[in-house]
Parts: sequence; structure tokens; C-alpha cells
Amino acid sequence: MNLMQNYYHVLQESMEHIINKEQEAIQQAAQLMSKSIQQDKKVYFFGTGHSYIIGQEVFARAGGYAGFIPILENELGMNHAFKSTMIERTTEYADVLMELYPFVKGDTIVMTSNSGRNALLVELAQRLKEMGVGIIALTALEASKNSTSRHASGLRLFELADVILDNRSVYGDASISHTEVVKTGPTSTVMSCFIIQLVVTAFVQLEIDRGIEVPVFRSSNIDGGDAYNEKLFDIYR
Repeated sequence: MNLMQNYYHVLQESMEHIINKEQEAIQQAAQLMSKSIQQDKKVYFFGTGHSYIIGQEVFARAGGYAGFIPILENELGMNHAFKSTMIERTTEYADVLMELYPFVKGDTIVMTSNSGRNALLVELAQRLKEMGVGIIALTALEASKNSTSRHASGLRLFELADVILDNRSVYGDASISHTEVVKTGPTSTVMSCFIIQLVVTAFVQLEIDRGIEVPVFRSSNIDGGDAYNEKLFDIYR
């Protein structure tokens, strides 16, 4: 079996596990999000480095729910090799986020981190949990359990979460070994995007089942897409 097949089978096995074994957690996450929306509260998405991508994945795209609030501050994303790594280890940056985003009791936040160990993530999760914000952790559970927290509390993200979604990425993320030291084939982004879209699908179905009109974006590249989406963008204005 060649390396490409190996990588495919790693992802296939993980996806099949999610579909067969993790439906309850996915439904719980969707219900937590639905509860916030029903109470006119917000659903936020937060991640740093490559986990930042999950907030972009759900934001203002075809098939995406209009109303999700991604935390997409430029310094958190991978637009510099070291910057996001430095910031995700800086506890005090939580002060900035708490000022920029009007979190309130009853909100929900999806926090994505493979290791779940970094100081900013844990600090923000602690503060939001104390406020009564629901926390959905999208993490590599076994890898996180084998990681030491970088926060003074000693806690990791999964220990603060109301719902845990396990993306099953291996410790260090890269899944394909070329030599003892050279590895490729990270799985966290593919798996986390897959899982979060399962959650979004389950959430939208819950909203449909409530008998309401659900604001879901259409592709801007289909006829009528721009006109339909224009009214949904008002949510963000």
C-alpha cells in the first residue's frame, strides 16, 4: 500500500468511527447550539493556528448557517510562522477577546484545538465557563490527555467542555511515517471540518424541526444566490 493509500485509509477509518460511534456527541453539540439560538444568544467559533480554519469553514458559505460568529482576528491565524504560536501561549490575550466579543450567559462557543493545552485557549474557556457560556471542544482527545497544560491551572480544554468532539488525530497530528523523524499526513483539519459540518447539519435539522425558517447561505455562483444571500448578510451588519 503506497503512502497516499495509507493516508486515505487513516482518514476513512476515522470518519467511519465518527459516523458509527460519535453521533450522540454530535447531536449534543447541535442541541447546545440550538438552545443558544432559541434564547436569542450567540454561537461563537474559536481556534488558533490551523484550528482557526474551523471558524472560516462555517462562516458565510454555501450550506452555512447565517448567524454564527467566528473569532477571526488576524493575529490568531497562520499568516506568520511564529506569531499565532506566541499568541496562543499568551494568557493575557483573553482580555482582548473578552473586550472585542460581547459574550453573555447562554451563549455557546466551539473551541478547536488538537492539544487543548495552550494558555490562551484554557484561560478563555475558564472565563467563559464561569459566565455560563456552553463550551464545545473539538480536539484530539487521546493526544490531549497525553499533553501537559501550558496554563497555570493545569487544565486542558476537554476538562472544561460541556461536549467533547474527538477528531481522533494522533499525537503530533502527522499520521504518515516516512522515516523515524519525518512524518506527513496531518489529519486534524480534514477531520475537524468533517465533524463541524456534521454538527452544523444536525443543528440546522433541529431548527427545521422547530418549524422555523432557517437562514442558510446559498452559493453565490448559482442563479439567484447573491440576491438570496444579501438579506442574510444583514445579520452581520
